[in-house]
Amino acid sequence: MTTALKRSDPGLEPRPSDADARALVAEASWYHTFELRPGLVTPGVSVMDAVIACDGLGIPRDLKGLRALDVGAWDGAITFELEQRGAEAMALDIQDPRRIGFNAARRVMGSRAVHYEGSVYQLPADGLAELDLIVFRGVFYHLKYPILAFERLSAALKMGGMLYFEGEGLIQYAEDLNGNRVDIDIRKLNESGVPFCLSYPNVYRGASNWFVPNRHCLTGWLAAAGFEVVEMKEYDEGDGQRLYGSARKVREGDLLEHPLY
Repeated sequence: MTTALKRSDPGLEPRPSDADARALVAEASWYHTFELRPGLVTPGVSVMDAVIACDGLGIPRDLKGLRALDVGAWDGAITFELEQRGAEAMALDIQDPRRIGFNAARRVMGSRAVHYEGSVYQLPADGLAELDLIVFRGVFYHLKYPILAFERLSAALKMGGMLYFEGEGLIQYAEDLNGNRVDIDIRKLNESGVPFCLSYPNVYRGASNWFVPNRHCLTGWLAAAGFEVVEMKEYDEGDGQRLYGSARKVREGDLLEHPLY
């Protein structure tokens, strides 16, 4: 039986002083480094410029009147940027917002964003349905069931709603199950137009990564969930390989795995 999402609303406390804000930041565990207020930057391990990230995905600067969800929000940098752009912003993550930086950042910034603790597989849910847009950044390749995740995202969106995605993509680099780089001409494979996907038991690049699709495969996953790709771009500097862009919900997803006769 699926458990309900745990909702965390912003408190009614006034925004803290600079000294109290620094104390709140020191008490939390941070993954992302981003500025909460002038001169106060979180001590994370991964730099996050939410303005650049949102612009790169093609998210409009004006989101007034729209309901937006940041899936895989972690400390909330993207969530708060969606709110700054005028959206009714919400966050979803498997992390406890009290343990990571989300709650501290929300209070320091005076944000009204609601946090839901739980899985993308639990969408749609009370308060997280008929959404205008969803940001799904840095998540799909960490999942055992990425197509199911895209179906759940589709179900949470309005018809015509937008999904902004980003994640590991098969562009130029592959490795075996022992983490050794494999010499394969991946670019030539991709030129064939055939959908390819690497599959690992939670070990790719020595981290919690399961599936690495090429752009044709990711396009197919999105289509299976009721999306039409609007734009898909590639990042491939060094050994880096990321796919990112946007897709629009054009039909209800959740195709049958096998037709009934």
